[in-house]
Amino acid sequence: MKEITRIHLAKTAFSIEIEAKSSLEKYLNSIQKNMHAEPEAMREIEARMVEILAERGVMKEGVISVDDVLAIQKQMGESRDFADGDGPVDDDLDGDGSESKPERQLMRDTDNAIIGGVCAGVAAYFNINPLWVRLIAIVSSFATFGTAVLIYVVMWLSMPPASTASDKLRMRGKPVTLAALKKAAVEGGSVIANESRDLASKILRYSAGIIIFLMTLGVVIGLIVGGAVGLSVIDLLSGLNAQIWAWGLWISLVICGISAAVLGMMLSRSVFTWTMSRVSAFSMIIATVVISMGMASSIVFGMKASSEFIYESQYLTKRMNVEIPDADNVKTISINGAMGSVKRTNSDKLKIEAEYIELPNMKKPDVNVRREGDRLMVSIAEKCPRTIFFSGCQMFYTPIGLKIYAPAGVNVDGPAYYGTDSVDHSDA
Repeated sequence: MKEITRIHLAKTAFSIEIEAKSSLEKYLNSIQKNMHAEPEAMREIEARMVEILAERGVMKEGVISVDDVLAIQKQMGESRDFADGDGPVDDDLDGDGSESKPERQLMRDTDNAIIGGVCAGVAAYFNINPLWVRLIAIVSSFATFGTAVLIYVVMWLSMPPASTASDKLRMRGKPVTLAALKKAAVEGGSVIANESRDLASKILRYSAGIIIFLMTLGVVIGLIVGGAVGLSVIDLLSGLNAQIWAWGLWISLVICGISAAVLGMMLSRSVFTWTMSRVSAFSMIIATVVISMGMASSIVFGMKASSEFIYESQYLTKRMNVEIPDADNVKTISINGAMGSVKRTNSDKLKIEAEYIELPNMKKPDVNVRREGDRLMVSIAEKCPRTIFFSGCQMFYTPIGLKIYAPAGVNVDGPAYYGTDSVDHSDA
């Protein structure tokens, strides 16, 4: 049985054969001597060794053999091949027996990240400018009604971060060799110069957090006001089939609003603190799914409630003749008050008709006509109850239409008057 001892590589504990330890120490000393590697570069080199051992099935607390050390040397190359010189170091130089150019691996580029590094990682994988990926992500979040945010969170959870120099090399499809690791150390431990989160990125991050917070606050206010308005409208539809579907619409929208508020609060917190736990990520995924399902059900309930109300309003629509005190020598008819629509039709006789929807909890509109000289003043008295919030009655109390039959010489004016129908109704 071969004698073994303990060793640490990149703060990872292994057992190792004595002969293998001697060979590995000699290899590490040779790298440090020939390449004048700084401690940061040596840590990256040791981290790459741990990865190679893991590929060979030697995990933490595993036993490193002589064959494992030889495999490390074969993949990473001999240090004398990359000894310091006056010329630049070629990061594509493999050295004797080094591995060929590997396939790109999809990882999060945390060095160039704005939020989680997903867009930067995708850009590195496809070798394109991260700006284009970020623009696509922003546009998609609006075009897909938030589904792109869910996809982003899922990718954030599933994509590993490129935390070591070898990760960053593989992320860009570059061979992980001593020369490449040395170049990474020279450039600050990264293939691309490691950029700190400067003032501009902080301003962008906090601005995004404030915008998300304000949007969340708007959702909360809309939830309170909209909920009260919705209840008022639902109460007005009492006794109608449309009320059942209106309740479904109201519940769906309330669930969407609550989920959107929770999602907004978690997103703003993550942006401000620049951290995201798995619990928060899964909670945001669940909230996004609930919002999507709630929006879908809202569309269904809303369309059904609308169709039911349109159908029921056909037999709930009432017509009444408005009493006119004196129609002789009238030259102008003035209309005051809010009305659904006003239509004037030429006729030999002066007559006014009003149409309205008769709902259980709403009083019949009171259309008043009074004479002022040669002018008829037409107005509608409000019959809706006074409430703190917006009353649903105000959506329905006004007549659907006000039809005025008058001789050609009589003028009609008012804010709700839209035009004249020139059809002759002499028998009206």
